[in-house]
Amino acid sequence: MAIAGVPHGLSPEVRAEIAAAQIRGSLRQERLDAWLNAIPEAEFERQLALLIEELGTLAIEPPAVTSERPHAHDLPGGQRISRRYLREVERQPLMTREDEVAAAKRLEFAAERLAAADFRHPAVRAARRGEYQRFFNEFVERNLHIVVSEVYGYRTYAVPLDDLIQDGNAALMHAVEKFDWRKGVRFRTYVVWWIRQAVERSMAASKGAVRVPHHLQQKLRRLKRQGRLPDGIGPSTSVADVAQAFELDREHAGRLVESSRVSLSLEQEADDGGARFRDLLASDWEPTDSDREGSLRNRVAHLLADLDEREKAVLRLRFGLDGDREQTLEEIGTRLHLSRERSRQIQQQALVKLRRAASAARLDREV
Repeated sequence: MAIAGVPHGLSPEVRAEIAAAQIRGSLRQERLDAWLNAIPEAEFERQLALLIEELGTLAIEPPAVTSERPHAHDLPGGQRISRRYLREVERQPLMTREDEVAAAKRLEFAAERLAAADFRHPAVRAARRGEYQRFFNEFVERNLHIVVSEVYGYRTYAVPLDDLIQDGNAALMHAVEKFDWRKGVRFRTYVVWWIRQAVERSMAASKGAVRVPHHLQQKLRRLKRQGRLPDGIGPSTSVADVAQAFELDREHAGRLVESSRVSLSLEQEADDGGARFRDLLASDWEPTDSDREGSLRNRVAHLLADLDEREKAVLRLRFGLDGDREQTLEEIGTRLHLSRERSRQIQQQALVKLRRAASAARLDREV
């Protein structure tokens, strides 16, 4: 660490301060920050190792607690975020660019010092671990307001904001560990992307009974902002619209429409009186034989409506649709004055028509 003009080691002034701190029993954090800030970036790793070696087991003294807040917070309010939590967040002062770099360097110092601690001395390693945790916690706590500000932007998505804040806080902690002050990027700019990613993935995982891939949900939000699907995927959205917007074929677009439909729990309250959806369902109805028979007969008649008379006749005789026994192709040919092979061809042709009609009806319901 080329401090105070000494290119390949610690300056006499720094060594003298460390010796005085050894007598006192601790080193003030302000002095550590000043030394770390004086190290040139190109020499940081090597000089950091020299400083750690010189400090040995010397403890770092936390700064004096102050109630001064150099910057005012502008956090969103409302009933959807715990006021008690907001008060806790507002106690932390905002960080300037210099504060962010100092905190990152301090955390790197603590991490390297912990890695260099002797495994044969558990007490020393415990002290170093506590030191790292203190620096880490301070860095996280002073940026909790960023999570609140970002999460509040999702207040219109009908999700509990307190839950999303927890996911955002987890992303914040991960970003603190990954942040590299050498890149010259503000920590706030860096951490916002981690928070948004965590929040959107949490929303994607908890939305609906069928999970829609996160990248498709991101694209849907982008299409809504662009006005290409202003209402999202709702009851009035057609499969054709979704296929065109997402650049998918109709089959995959239909699956996306189906999976994006809102699912409701039977335990969910249906009104302000506390009644649940399951209370609205009949609990003692059982279909009678006549109900089943009539319903089945109507469905069969509806399916056969688009076939010609000969195709209907072949299917009715072949599968016993009128309640008679199933007949062989040879018996059908004799009855309808057809060959056995011609009866088979008509049967196959009729079944193909039914399959196509069923597929078209499914698409019509989705369009």
